[in-house]
Amino acid sequence: MEKEVAQALLSLAVSLDGPVGQMYAETRRFSDPAIKAKFDKAIGDLMGHVAKELIFPIVDRYPDLNPDK
Repeated sequence: MEKEVAQALLSLAVSLDGPVGQMYAETRRFSDPAIKAKFDKAIGDLMGHVAKELIFPIVDRYPDLNPDK
């Protein structure tokens, strides 16, 4: 994996935080708690997948790219 490609992918993955946070905020507008829970789970699963399949493998290979440091 080329580091510059990994860095670009990581940057894009991290940039999802804002829009995903907005998605969570929008789910608060559902009046039905079951529907809210369904969408909250879907959004959480999405971010979990991004972390597990993109962010973690990149940071494992290139620890210096860790966005939390």
